[in-house]
Amino acid sequence: MNIDTALFWVQEMLTAVVVLCAPVMIAAVSVGLGIAIFQAATSIQEMTLTYVPKMIAVVAVLFFMFGFMLQFAIDFTTRAFEFIPQIAL
Repeated sequence: MNIDTALFWVQEMLTAVVVLCAPVMIAAVSVGLGIAIFQAATSIQEMTLTYVPKMIAVVAVLFFMFGFMLQFAIDFTTRAFEFIPQIAL
């Protein structure tokens, strides 16, 4: 395996991490920002008010995106395992 191949697989791995983590992180950050603005506007400083909506949003995103995320992870893993025999050449 040469440097170009290694860099390609590092790029593929980082792309997979971003694609798999981005929907959940975007949902959590969006809900957190919305709750922070609401708390600043109303002067409510309840700590559980930030965690419960974030957890609900993350669970909802995982519920709706799980099929896509699982298929993406399976495709990436399949491509990686199919490449293994080419390394020995």
